[in-house]
Amino acid sequence: MKKRPLILIDPGHGGNDPGAVAKNCTEASINLRIAQQLGPMLFSEHFDVHFTRYFNQSVALSTRVQLADALRPALFLSLHCNSATSPGAKGLEVFTSLGQTQSDAVATQLLDALQCSFPASTLRTELKDGDRDKEANFYVLKNTRCPAVLVEMGFISNPFEREWLLRDASPLLISLALVSGLLSWRG
Repeated sequence: MKKRPLILIDPGHGGNDPGAVAKNCTEASINLRIAQQLGPMLFSEHFDVHFTRYFNQSVALSTRVQLADALRPALFLSLHCNSATSPGAKGLEVFTSLGQTQSDAVATQLLDALQCSFPASTLRTELKDGDRDKEANFYVLKNTRCPAVLVEMGFISNPFEREWLLRDASPLLISLALVSGLLSWRG
């Protein structure tokens, strides 16, 4: 029997760190809602799943990285919502660490799945290194020893994207897109 790849889902922020906040809406709560939907869906598609948090609790960035190092997952998947000073900022993004790494392959599949699932949404990309994922020195990306991606699922500072992120169906729709990308990556 083929081994089930382990996905470590990291709902960003939590506890005393709400992340971005707009109109009494916290990034941490949206990230957690989507993670709680995504986990069982991945498990039903023959992935093993672990979470850095499953409740509204504080988890240090270093603890998240230590957990990834201990579990050695096939992928560290960090879920976030973006925010900007301009309420017009919008779009979906997938980040990896700097340079070409094993993370780029999964980032490409996730970007393809997000674009296919949400064709009317803006996909924010950069092509500096030949692929569409954005690169950043985010702590959880640069310090994990496994492939790691960070997905920005929309801007809570944008009233239209915030309203969409808060809809009852959105965690399911986002999770379906992420599962599709991960299934393509797994092959």
